[in-house]
Amino acid sequence: MNFELSEEQIMFRDMVRKFAKQEMLPTLKDYERQRKVNYDVIKKLASLGLIGAHIPQEYGGLGLDYTTSAIIWEQLSWASWTQTLTSVGQCVLAGTILTKAASDEQRQKYLPPLCRGEMIIAMAAVEPDAGSDATAIETSAVLDGNEWVINGGKNFISHGGIADVVLVLLQTDKAKGAKGMAVIAVDKDTTGFSSHEVEMVGDRAGDIANLGFSDCRVPKGNLIGEVGRGLQNSLAGIDTARLFIAAGGVGMAQSCLDASIKYAKERHQFGKPIASFQLVQETIARMQAEISAIRWQVYYAAELKSQGKPHGKELSAAKWLATELAVRVSSEAVRLHGAYGCTDDFPVEHHYRDSVLSTILGGTTEMHKLLIGRELLDINAMV
Repeated sequence: MNFELSEEQIMFRDMVRKFAKQEMLPTLKDYERQRKVNYDVIKKLASLGLIGAHIPQEYGGLGLDYTTSAIIWEQLSWASWTQTLTSVGQCVLAGTILTKAASDEQRQKYLPPLCRGEMIIAMAAVEPDAGSDATAIETSAVLDGNEWVINGGKNFISHGGIADVVLVLLQTDKAKGAKGMAVIAVDKDTTGFSSHEVEMVGDRAGDIANLGFSDCRVPKGNLIGEVGRGLQNSLAGIDTARLFIAAGGVGMAQSCLDASIKYAKERHQFGKPIASFQLVQETIARMQAEISAIRWQVYYAAELKSQGKPHGKELSAAKWLATELAVRVSSEAVRLHGAYGCTDDFPVEHHYRDSVLSTILGGTTEMHKLLIGRELLDINAMV
């Protein structure tokens, strides 16, 4: 058992925190107010190899273990989870699916430009009636000669409006249930494809969209993996996304703690800094204690994943606890800052908005509680 970070992990931690401070924070307010994506951040992260941290080197990534990758995602999220999701989230979800399921030819086609920041690839699974229950997906694909004909719609898709390619989880034969599901790549310029921006409470410097597919014809060779493995292949990406989101929750919480310590020392009331008030110290002490404990839960889940060991309940616990931590700590930080905390002059309010989304993406808190319960009790409460 080793609770010390390696020299390489410390190097990445410090380098990425410096990047977050120098390249993300100074312009974040402007991009959030304009609701625009900062493509310069994507390019700069790509130049450092940080977009594809966990992607194998042969496909343009750094080939890092999941613990080191989680440290990178945590430090980027310290500045902005939205910009981190927009910049590297595509490699986390779509990149993992391609690495695990695509043919070597498809990997060579998609992964290197993805890691270089030259291509954006979204993953589309959620539908109006299919969220936690992915088996309820209605978007269909029918093979017509050498082409798949796709019809349906997807909701709340990260990168959906800016993606060059969308990996679509769909149904080829409803009668077969999960065995009829597949993942098919759809280019943005495909006839019949449409996207419509969705404005969320958070993600103001990101991109979330609803997608439509109306008789979209794509080559038969755009199938990623095999028919019947679509759900399993998608879950491989979602598993990595859960780690990404958990690390992001710790990063957001740490940022709020850092801002609260600074503000509490500078803000004076009744002739002294509010840091001298007992209740303020209790709030900050509780933030620190919870962040420290949950960070190690995230790293533990990442280490198990890196070693190829079972990690389902550990990762569900990390995702659940870290995202709820981000909501709780950011809310406390806003209150500690008073009315100032409700403005974008301080970093806590954007973390408060983004943290709400993190509890839903990658599986809701309630779903993760049920996943843990199912593993411990061997009883599925979801059916």
